[in-house]
Amino acid sequence: MTDLMKNIRIVEVYSDVAGHKKGASLGIDALRASSKELNAEYYEKLQFDSIKDDSNKYDSDYEGESQFSHAKYADVIEPIISKLAHKIKDIRNENKFPIVIAGDHSSCAGTMHGLKMAHPDAEIGVVYIDAHADFHSPYTSGSGNMHGMPLAMACAIDNLECKRNELSDAEKEYWERLKFMASDEPSIKPENIVFCAVRDYQEEEMELIKRHKIPLYSVAEITKKGISATVAEISKKLEYCDHIYVSFDVDSVDPLYVPGTGTPAMNGLSYEQAMQLNIELIKNEKVCCWEIAEINPLYNNSKDDSTRIFKILEEVTHSLLNNY
Repeated sequence: MTDLMKNIRIVEVYSDVAGHKKGASLGIDALRASSKELNAEYYEKLQFDSIKDDSNKYDSDYEGESQFSHAKYADVIEPIISKLAHKIKDIRNENKFPIVIAGDHSSCAGTMHGLKMAHPDAEIGVVYIDAHADFHSPYTSGSGNMHGMPLAMACAIDNLECKRNELSDAEKEYWERLKFMASDEPSIKPENIVFCAVRDYQEEEMELIKRHKIPLYSVAEITKKGISATVAEISKKLEYCDHIYVSFDVDSVDPLYVPGTGTPAMNGLSYEQAMQLNIELIKNEKVCCWEIAEINPLYNNSKDDSTRIFKILEEVTHSLLNNY
């Protein structure tokens, strides 16, 4: 097992400027604290890298306004996503499995760009477990918060059919960089995405989901079918893909079980469903990367909330190792 652990690389992304509530970057150290309290030795057994916002311009206590209205803090987010993309590329080129522990969910665009860099000719599937669709672009977003845009970044989609905003030249420039970071074509095809537990979305996002016929497994459907049948269907849907990436946003879980996230949405997955969904998905040998994001201990009921999330991280890692 120890030798197998060398095949896994943890990447911690300390950034939360893309969300409308700060504090998600604190979730990374909260998981570390939970591991220590449980004597899990999780971090002692695995190799890890850390990516941080080096600008020091915006941190969790910063209350200033971004110079951009429709792509807030794009100047800070772009280098973070770039650093993560190149890190994922390097890890995959070493034939290792990256587990990304991120602050806000915007960083997952970097993960997808990195997978494209490492596997330029491959079909890459995405299982997106989230309360939100994260399919806005600066042209359609009402808030301008970029944690709602990573899938549009990775798919290089503007969705001008639903345009509501006029962008500044600087916003356009950053958005183009964020879309085409890996190459001059989209890193992910929208038809290669499967949504799980999405329930809080806007019309502009649903238009894209319908246009590209993206499967969306609601919480009710997952509950009715059961985890095993749901995962079997997802695997069948993505069987033509060479690699599959699983992205797990903590807000996919109902806040009754895990309130510690910046964007809670009612009627989510139960804690057990979230645990089993991720454990079963990662058993697929095509899964090449797993990510967890949006853990915000500022909104915990107690430190036990972070401990519950750490246990998902730990169990998913064990499931991965058992299937190597």
